[in-house]
Amino acid sequence: MTVQNIKIYSLQNRAFTLAEVLTTLGVIGIIAAMTLPALIGKCSEFITINQLKYVYSDLSNAIKLSETVNGDFRDWDWTNSAKFTETYILPYLSNNYTKCKWGRPCFGKNYDFKNLNNTNVAGYISALSPHYKYNGKTMVSYVNNIPRPETCAKCTDIKYAEFFIDINGDRGPSILGKDVFLFTLFNYTYNTGGWVLTELCPKGEHYGLHLGSIAGYWGGYCRPLEDMFTGNPGTCKITSTGADCGLAIEKNGWKIPAQYPIKL
Repeated sequence: MTVQNIKIYSLQNRAFTLAEVLTTLGVIGIIAAMTLPALIGKCSEFITINQLKYVYSDLSNAIKLSETVNGDFRDWDWTNSAKFTETYILPYLSNNYTKCKWGRPCFGKNYDFKNLNNTNVAGYISALSPHYKYNGKTMVSYVNNIPRPETCAKCTDIKYAEFFIDINGDRGPSILGKDVFLFTLFNYTYNTGGWVLTELCPKGEHYGLHLGSIAGYWGGYCRPLEDMFTGNPGTCKITSTGADCGLAIEKNGWKIPAQYPIKL
């Protein structure tokens, strides 16, 4: 046998058979099927959390920048949602924003987003609140001013602005707690110290921007994380709106809690 024949024989013996190749590909396919969903889920969670933190920071900075021009946010005009948002928020949040109108969807094919329990959003959001597109995101804003001193001598007026923000714009699915999160700007004091007294809420002064709803702040921000998913307020569970799911993520150290009701 010549040297050349020995080399050819050696190469032929080192080749994989068709059965071996197919078996290897099958094993790889099984491993991929087992690991890819988990990897995709982790990637989706990572993107959602980072987008949520980015929007929180962006909105906080816009409010601070607006205060340098318009004064302390507690002294702003809280009487009209569109005027409030277009005067104090959006000019400091985006160089170019669009106000959506009926017939021109803000959330993909729809004008509104859905609650976590698959119900339609409240009428004051869909019918009365202005909708905007900015920086690849979608915002619905609602400002409320509730005079209180005449009915509660120890209370000041309750003033707050809600910002429902879809962190991926009109790409869907536009569900509160999945890609839509609620931020609330509070301007309220309960003079006796508030309904709850904890390290987070020692004086009853509810000022500034927070994740979650106004009910979630009073009922949840000052309470344990578990209260987001059960009992009161229980506003981040599959049977609820999902309004405080962003608050639950923040309270869990910017990680998805084990009790989180849906996959991101």
